[in-house]
Amino acid sequence: MSLNIAAWTVKNGISFERPKRWYSFGLIYRITSHVSSSSMLYLVPSMLNSRLPDGTPTLHIPQAGNPLEYSMSVQDYGWCALLVSYKNGHPLLHHIFHVLSCTAPSEQPYLHSLHSYIPEGLGRSRLMVTTRTTNYDHDCEPIEHKLSGCSPETLSHRRLRWSHLIRSHHYQPVIEEVLNEELPKYENSTVIDITDRVSHVRDCALILASAPSVFAAAVHGNLVQRMMSETDLQEEYVHVQERAHQQPSIYIHLLADEYGIAPTPNQYSEIRKIIIDYLAEGQPSAHAWHIDNTMPPVVTQAASAQGYRKYIHTKTRSPRRVETLHRFCQGVLNRWLQTDPSLRDTPFQFPPGECGYSKNSHTRLAQHRAHQSSNYVMNLVEDICTYLHRIGEFKQHFRMHQFIIYLIFRPSQAALAEIFCSRLLQVWIDNGGGFNTYPAGCSVATSRRLSSGEWKNHETWVRRNSPMVENMRMLNNKADEWRRALEWETVSAKDLGLVEDCEGEGAR
Repeated sequence: MSLNIAAWTVKNGISFERPKRWYSFGLIYRITSHVSSSSMLYLVPSMLNSRLPDGTPTLHIPQAGNPLEYSMSVQDYGWCALLVSYKNGHPLLHHIFHVLSCTAPSEQPYLHSLHSYIPEGLGRSRLMVTTRTTNYDHDCEPIEHKLSGCSPETLSHRRLRWSHLIRSHHYQPVIEEVLNEELPKYENSTVIDITDRVSHVRDCALILASAPSVFAAAVHGNLVQRMMSETDLQEEYVHVQERAHQQPSIYIHLLADEYGIAPTPNQYSEIRKIIIDYLAEGQPSAHAWHIDNTMPPVVTQAASAQGYRKYIHTKTRSPRRVETLHRFCQGVLNRWLQTDPSLRDTPFQFPPGECGYSKNSHTRLAQHRAHQSSNYVMNLVEDICTYLHRIGEFKQHFRMHQFIIYLIFRPSQAALAEIFCSRLLQVWIDNGGGFNTYPAGCSVATSRRLSSGEWKNHETWVRRNSPMVENMRMLNNKADEWRRALEWETVSAKDLGLVEDCEGEGAR
């Protein structure tokens, strides 16, 4: 990827303190892992319309390697690149780059001719930055930076890439990736017919085309924060909630604090350590009894001392639950190891989550909130967060935030919507992205209780109250254009006058 940008030098560096109340919009794209041994280059939303009373642009980078954080008053969603160095873990901003244009591989259209506000009074120079070659200042000597080599795509990078593709209505590559990963799991299952790929692609396209803004915010990773502050999103969500009383839907849990900030990788690692202690056999636990009494029913100290664990035992200690929790711990460790050490105290851009289907999500979410017939991995993590907050280990109180993110309007979508959304939002335990353990799409029997008339009413409502029709029209226009572009044999023959020649030879 290369960026054509304008640069401003901030002499001597400018340090910024963390405000008392802040909202993190998260890292949009880290152009390089390391520009130098102590500097990092970030691509972030423009923050330059957020100003102090004296007109100074407001920027907050609270700790080493942290993504850009800035006030909710920002209205300009252009883009900037930031060159930040760190001294003793404290950030110093050295350059602000205004993104003029960007080129990227066609399958990763991150940015296209994006613009942001240009602050007054700053000297400008033109600079070409590329992640693959030397950096050149058009007015200066080349600036050499060591760039890191290629590495496997992390969970955050994948979600970020999918987020940008969906935002720009490039649904097809996302759908293909998800189906390529998910369909083979159902080869010997009756949940879905994996041979009917065209129908599955169509249903996935309809999901993305008809999804409300709350779904998009979940994909982009900022749902909890946006729901706290954006009136338009709140008003739209009221209609989604009302409709979900009668229409099957997909819901999500997101782990975040009261301001919508997710745990950091290091905090998530602390949760993992507590779970390992919780799982230990044949030795006392300093935490288990307190954790098991965070929510009813009560567990006695005697039972806890004898090895009883609320989230492991069914009738007896469940080997399957123990194995699942060990897989969860390994997923958390893998995600921690994939995170650059300088970013391990930075909140996750994409909070850990859980995703599910229900014919009545309001009732189902109430069960989850009460930890009844719920997800024991998710419940255990939430109780550990409450416990660590109570003893002062965590200053923040992380809990599960609940949302209904999608309204299902066709019977064929029920299983596929849960399969697609679970993978799209990366909420499985094995990659450290969330708390889902049970195969998606296997518990949608209630969708078969609806009559054809009810499904027809649901689809009519979605057509009238979502951008589905317009989005599908746009996708069809793109597909038609692409199909015509691939008619190369006929076009080439006519252009070269070969059609008539061939017909003449046939006549002879």
